[in-house]
Amino acid sequence: MNQKLNETQRKILNTASDLFYQKGTQHVGINEVIATSGVAKRTLYRWFASKDELIEAVMKHRAMQWLEWFEVAVEDRGNTAKDRLLATFDVLEEWYADPNFRGCPFINVVLEIADASHPAHHISMSVRESIRQYVMRLATEAGVREPEAFSQQYLLLIGGASLMATIEGKSDGAGFARNTLSVLIEAG
Repeated sequence: MNQKLNETQRKILNTASDLFYQKGTQHVGINEVIATSGVAKRTLYRWFASKDELIEAVMKHRAMQWLEWFEVAVEDRGNTAKDRLLATFDVLEEWYADPNFRGCPFINVVLEIADASHPAHHISMSVRESIRQYVMRLATEAGVREPEAFSQQYLLLIGGASLMATIEGKSDGAGFARNTLSVLIEAG
């Protein structure tokens, strides 16, 4: 689905994305996506031949949107690479505090779909790698020694903070992760 999306495709993807995120991919059927989006069954199947294809398209669409949102929000908050590294958790804290937050959609889908060969798994891994590469670039710019190891440590922090926000329904984990990140930056 590399072509430009038309309005109907975007509507289907946005509807399915919202439903999958709020209810889980396993608890939403194609008929619910059709009814909620208001498109005809034939229209949906013209672009998405199966639920798995729709899940894959939704995950790609969501990944592109989320990564763009994250990087733009972080870049807007810091003048230096160190500031931007720390700002990542300010951005995430706001996301976690959103009343519609229901966990990281990329972690959620991996937990829901047990088949590790499913395209959604690969997309989730790609998002994780994109975050790691972005953080590694910032760490290099900030003069952190061993930016590769630092980026892996960062992934542990973001995973832990996201899990805390999901389980506890509070955004506090982002602040704890930010403080830990600050220690890691100073140490490295």
